Amino acid sequence: MNSPRWQVVGAGGLDALAKAKTEALNLVQWLARIANSYVTEGPPEQRSMLDFRASDAAFVTKSFDKGLSLEMRLPTLEMQFLENGKPMPHILDPQEHSPAEVEAWILVELLHRRVDREKFSKKLPYTIPELMTGDAEDHSPQSCQPGLTELMAWFQNAAAVLDAAARATGTDKARIVCLPQTLNLTWIPNPGAAQADFGFSPGDAENPEPFFYANESATNVAAKNKKHSVLKSSILLAESDPAAAAIKFLRLAPS
Repeated sequence: MNSPRWQVVGAGGLDALAKAKTEALNLVQWLARIANSYVTEGPPEQRSMLDFRASDAAFVTKSFDKGLSLEMRLPTLEMQFLENGKPMPHILDPQEHSPAEVEAWILVELLHRRVDREKFSKKLPYTIPELMTGDAEDHSPQSCQPGLTELMAWFQNAAAVLDAAARATGTDKARIVCLPQTLNLTWIPNPGAAQADFGFSPGDAENPEPFFYANESATNVAAKNKKHSVLKSSILLAESDPAAAAIKFLRLAPS
């Protein structure tokens, strides 16, 4: 198997990456809220899963209400509604906009699309401490552009690795998804393909650097407290071919 193309990462430092992740995590919750409010298929945590479109580093909700979806793109974190996959006018640049102003933009866009705004809720099917709310603080993607650009490269690298590793399990085309509560990437196999529980994290409280992981028990991808094997970026980037090393790790790690 040929290794996928690997973009250079690791130059920005963990502090810049952590700041970028915090900004992206706060803003991506609006997509999760839209999905939780309007997507009807599956349990809440599955409804809020976002597709990750690696070609332009976009997180996209499942479609709802006659083909609508909402996307957010790295590294700008701009948001835009789609109709049947086609971008609609009125892009939101969150720079110097508060969470309350982002919510107002969403409600206006729903009105323009004739979507019942009464169904929109800011509730999430999980808890994230210290999320930005109200008008007390504005978003500032421009202040962490180097970190967001590096985060974009990590996600695109990870999507390519996950797709290659998933194909090795027998799936024709993996659906790469983002878990908005953590920004982890994982994959969903085609019906009938072997399930493997592995993914990528941009870093968490236990492991602040990006890492690939493979869970020892292939159960619900959103479950907590599962034991897993980890390949940290500090080890991965010492390899001559990081993509090949990551794929090998995912294929050989316990499942």
